[in-house]
Amino acid sequence: MTGRASPTPSATLPAPRRRTKRGAETRRVLIRAAIDCLHDLGYAGTTIETVMARSGLSRGSVLNQFPTRLALMAATSEAAMQEMIKGGRERLNAIADPAERYRSVFEASWEMQNIPAGTAVTELLLAARRDAALAEALQAVAQRIEAEIDQDTENIVCAAGVAPELVGECIVHNRILILALRGTTMELMFDKDREIIHRALDRIRLMHKVHCDSVLGVSPPRP
Repeated sequence: MTGRASPTPSATLPAPRRRTKRGAETRRVLIRAAIDCLHDLGYAGTTIETVMARSGLSRGSVLNQFPTRLALMAATSEAAMQEMIKGGRERLNAIADPAERYRSVFEASWEMQNIPAGTAVTELLLAARRDAALAEALQAVAQRIEAEIDQDTENIVCAAGVAPELVGECIVHNRILILALRGTTMELMFDKDREIIHRALDRIRLMHKVHCDSVLGVSPPRP
């Protein structure tokens, strides 16, 4: 979702409102409900009405925070992506050894793809294929999130002792990993027991191991 100029916010979304403490809590509840609806009902089933019912809030409360469905979906996409980033950070920061932390990026990424927030992001990305306004809104969000992900990757690999000239390679590798895992998640949405997809997942896991061995200076075993 990169490569195009950033949209002018006022062209697609209303200007943000000043938030009170109560308003911020209402917004949080609505976004949580939207994430859960996207996970359970998909994009088509996630309407103002279903979010209103899931949250237990009135239509007026919903529309006061999000005047349009597009505004709600844009805010939900950013919150869901941030939830995935936060969850991945917490999982990785619990690992003391820096090299092992980088090796665990695969499992952390896979875990985050499979939480409700991960499903919500996937649903929104799929929907954006045929919804130009949604695609434009998501592009602005994705640019901010991708910069944050790249910085996290750089911090992790530098702490692990990866040579400076290999840091860019690691950032690209992590992007490939995210894209591959997101695609795998989509495939398993239709049938969680598809053996060939699980074999492909194991191959992606092996790819990450080989990459880590390479950039961390681990020699492959002799035949």
